[in-house]
Amino acid sequence: MTLTLVATITANDGQADTVEAGLRELVTASRAEAGCLQYDLHRHQDDAHVFVMIEQWQDAAALAFHQGTDHYLHFKATCGNALHGVALQPLNRIA
Repeated sequence: MTLTLVATITANDGQADTVEAGLRELVTASRAEAGCLQYDLHRHQDDAHVFVMIEQWQDAAALAFHQGTDHYLHFKATCGNALHGVALQPLNRIA
């Protein structure tokens, strides 16, 4: 079953540019994954510290694979301290 994930990523004060650069790198590598159907990065119009990643994966296994990739782990290692928080909303399309 296709899995949609909405990730709201909030950067610490003064770290938005660092987080954006890291997320842009993550987008490029993630889109090349076999199970990735959509991986789109957005920035909040009113709060430059808030990013929203809208992801769609072939299935839960593809998402799990993604979370173990070198590029995902690299983002966590290099940008983790710049993050205020990450909220994940896993969704299943029903209509």
